[in-house]
Amino acid sequence: MHYLIIPVIFALWAAYVTFVFIEKEESFLKIRLKSAGKKYKTTSRQFFDSILEMLKPLTAGNIKDANVKNKIKELLVRVGAPSSEDDILDFENKRLMVVLFVFILCIFLLVAYKLNQIVLCLSCIAIYFAYKYPEMRVKKHIKLREKDFDKNFPDAIDMLSVCVEAGLGLDSAIERVGREFKSFSPTIGYEFIRLSQDVASGIPRHDALKNLTKRIKCKDLQSFVALLIQSETMGTGVVQPLSVYCDTLRSRKKQRVEELVQTSSAKMTIPMVLFLLPAMFIVILYPSIVKLLEALKTM
Repeated sequence: MHYLIIPVIFALWAAYVTFVFIEKEESFLKIRLKSAGKKYKTTSRQFFDSILEMLKPLTAGNIKDANVKNKIKELLVRVGAPSSEDDILDFENKRLMVVLFVFILCIFLLVAYKLNQIVLCLSCIAIYFAYKYPEMRVKKHIKLREKDFDKNFPDAIDMLSVCVEAGLGLDSAIERVGREFKSFSPTIGYEFIRLSQDVASGIPRHDALKNLTKRIKCKDLQSFVALLIQSETMGTGVVQPLSVYCDTLRSRKKQRVEELVQTSSAKMTIPMVLFLLPAMFIVILYPSIVKLLEALKTM
């Protein structure tokens, strides 16, 4: 079994690379040190960074396709990450490095098992999964963000309406809602604060609102953005339209809850038929079956 030592070492290496470059988030200290221009790299990190530099020409050729480039950019935008040219290159570069390590591991396994067909099939699946895993993980994170935003958006608009009616400006009210929601709804807190910062940095409000709809795909948000843009274009106040929109959101939320309650009985039918009813039949019929078997033995 000594020929399995090298494949196991490469497997551990590939797993380490995956967790370092995909799963692990940088600490606040590392971010501050990078921003200050100081070097804070371990030996392994420097080695992986050198491999990334070697793979950049291949990565640059891979993202020349406009469709691939736009797809990665859309994923980064919707996940709330920076989406510049360098960020797209960095994302694709790390993904190709993980694929390279998995490919090397598969070659060693194929050599160790003498081109076994099962190992070959598993190797192809592993390489495909290594290439698709970062994209699947980002999509999963996008779904979680959109679910969190959709769940807490009516409450955020309620608070926004209260702040505007109390005399705050729209931009100040958006920033206040973002700060208040940051603790229990990170998505709304981040997006509202970012929206306020975009407007404060000089971006026109309607452009900042359109960028928000690109980051978050939500029907209620699209109607809310259309309401604000229309109010700004027409030069009317937002207090009364915002109050009416809050009532509409409450009605929609109530209808969604009623729909879930009505469909819950239909969703429970399959689990009841598969799990609950067989258990009930076993409990009810077991004594009769035991007595029947005893009677048959005595005959």
